[in-house]
Amino acid sequence: MWNHTLEKLVFTPQEIATMGAPHRRTIYLASLEAHIDRLHEQLLGYSLAPVPFEQLEPYRGLNAKTAKSMVSGLQHDAGEIKLKILELERANKSLEQTLGRH
Repeated sequence: MWNHTLEKLVFTPQEIATMGAPHRRTIYLASLEAHIDRLHEQLLGYSLAPVPFEQLEPYRGLNAKTAKSMVSGLQHDAGEIKLKILELERANKSLEQTLGRH
């Protein structure tokens, strides 16, 4: 299922207003696939890939549409986690500054 809320991470409001959903979906999926390719390269660099086939067994038979939805959901979750980390870092910095004054 295509989640239009994730489009705001990739497209400007003007692009969303002027491009049709099928065109945006194509661009979004291409950017997501490119990002996944970069992640695979990083994993190879750390000798963490390829994943042994037995670890992939739970995903056997998963269709592409479901897999893409799962990845989109993970991307959304990762974005929320990044925001929480930034909030915690700001709070820590503020606390350190407050404690440093005393």
